[in-house]
Amino acid sequence: MKSQKYLNKESFPPKEEDIVTKDNWFISTENLYQYTHHNELTPSRTIWRGDCTPTSLQYNNEQINLTEIKDKNGESVNSFLKRNDVDAYLIIHKNKVIYENYFNNYKSYEPHAVNSVTKSFVGLVTTILADKGELDLNQKAEYYIPELKNTGLGNGTIQELLHMQVPVKYKWDQLTPGIDIGHGTPIFYATDSLPKPRDYNGPENLYEFMLSSTVDVEPGTKLFYENGQTETIGWVLKCVTGENLSSLIQEIIWSKIGAEENALMLLDPIGTEIANCGMRATLRDLAKFGQMMLQNGHYNGKQIVPEHLIEDIKQGGNQDFFAKRYGDLRKGFSYFNKWWVSHDQFDTYSARGRFGQQVIVSPKTDTVIVQLASHRPRLTSEPPFTNEVLKYLSKN
Repeated sequence: MKSQKYLNKESFPPKEEDIVTKDNWFISTENLYQYTHHNELTPSRTIWRGDCTPTSLQYNNEQINLTEIKDKNGESVNSFLKRNDVDAYLIIHKNKVIYENYFNNYKSYEPHAVNSVTKSFVGLVTTILADKGELDLNQKAEYYIPELKNTGLGNGTIQELLHMQVPVKYKWDQLTPGIDIGHGTPIFYATDSLPKPRDYNGPENLYEFMLSSTVDVEPGTKLFYENGQTETIGWVLKCVTGENLSSLIQEIIWSKIGAEENALMLLDPIGTEIANCGMRATLRDLAKFGQMMLQNGHYNGKQIVPEHLIEDIKQGGNQDFFAKRYGDLRKGFSYFNKWWVSHDQFDTYSARGRFGQQVIVSPKTDTVIVQLASHRPRLTSEPPFTNEVLKYLSKN
């Protein structure tokens, strides 16, 4: 990967095409450097790990051999990881790490982009606060944010926003040629994550972006996965609590799991957390988060997430809505409170982010799988090796 040349003295000074900047990070196929050093390109806020002693993961004496686990085409898991630019991969089975490895010069202590895995943290924080009576999931967003009255995002309830069931349009929706990021591209301009086109006259920050939304169809009638809905929840949480999103994740989750490292949250140009994809964290700390979910919210001697909220996630959401939106892609899935629920034989559910970020929780196999990656191609179906790993572990 060209980004590795940052760490290679022989390449100094780096060639122009090897330098990662805001202008090229998103369209480069070699974007690992950005994923582990984005705080050098974009302002960020610390999610403090707290002052407690880090929780130690328990390790099995021997690691699993991933070359022995193959899909129906004969490709091994190990081959798949290398082919898809996976930067780090970890498996916890029966409360012990049975595989942990790092690739592409990625270091274990470096916070890595988790992209839309961030949404699952936002979903947990929101439902925990609602469970405490601090907000009503059945209220529309405009109830908490009067500025959103008569906008598309303001018209949805908090629960509909959690389920991605608030279909909206944006007044300015020009796409950048060559960038496959789909509907809602202005959010990447509004957060200053992409260079703006010369004729750009759209939102300059997240608040302006949300205010530019208009109604598409009636909320609660279809699954419409897009980023503005999570940003709206982030705004609601700030209005309700008076705290920023980084502080809420820190207080409610991160400082309680015994994290080894601080996490980070990227900011838009005026200092607002990017709630839909801004979090950065390490592999091991995400594994602890996944293990906490697997243990029904209990970890590090604490009940961090109420058990009934995790039981709700396991039950999943509207599978018909999901099928109408995605067809055969991740067939049988549903989307619930910012989590992807597979409804498979292992009761698997997951937090997922673009370019291969995954925290997979499989209760029936007593397994957590965490993957960090920087691959550009979008998978067209559920990665077959995940199910192969779970099948293998279910027999052990």
